[in-house]
Amino acid sequence: MPVAERILEVVDLVKDYGSRGSVTHALRGVSLAVERGEFVGVMGPSGSGKTTLLNVISTIDTPTSGRVWIGGREVTALGRRELARFRRERLGFIFQDFNLLDTLTLRENIGLALSIAGAPAREIDRRVVAMARRLDLEEALDRFPYQVSGGQKQRAAAARALITGPDLVLADEPTGNLDSRSARSLLEALEELNRELQATILLVTHDPVAASYCRRILFIKDGRLFTELVRADAPRQRFFDRILGVLAELGGGGDDVR
Repeated sequence: MPVAERILEVVDLVKDYGSRGSVTHALRGVSLAVERGEFVGVMGPSGSGKTTLLNVISTIDTPTSGRVWIGGREVTALGRRELARFRRERLGFIFQDFNLLDTLTLRENIGLALSIAGAPAREIDRRVVAMARRLDLEEALDRFPYQVSGGQKQRAAAARALITGPDLVLADEPTGNLDSRSARSLLEALEELNRELQATILLVTHDPVAASYCRRILFIKDGRLFTELVRADAPRQRFFDRILGVLAELGGGGDDVR
């Protein structure tokens, strides 16, 4: 049986904020690993440290101590210029508020990273169209962000994140600004891309419905890993019910799979 490739490894991550007189311990020695092709969720109550964890992994923030490897590269040892290049070339981001450029069409937004990298125009268009087809965006490619729905904006953001074939896609509450139908469409698309392209996705969410699309979930409480759930072959409704059980222990919940 082949050995799985470890895409993300976090070791003894600590992040403190504030001065000596008033220190907030956001992360308290977190360690975790994600293998290539995994779809992993991170959940926890407000103030648990999940957003801080995502910020450190994404290289947006620096840890107080601890180490992070992505794709075999120790990102916590990189300088500012190296980090900027690493983020551009090796990571994909999906944000809650889309972060699309209003002056560019969806086609141009999706292909922007390839353009910056100097890819030929014909190759960019081929890859953009192929990714748009997977995300049901072909008819909207030549529209501007203000001309499409929130769901289409977020699917375009997902296409932009995945177009370069990054080592890791980091999704921060990607369904937070979507209605239930648009959220389901996005999550089903991410689930399919994870399965068919072996895209490695780390999804931070407060929503148990969104989390139920993941294959594994890490729960954080008070800056530490509390527990994890693995979906295995369980139906999504059953996995959702198990998620609610853990959230009840943490102090959160939901109603039903939408």
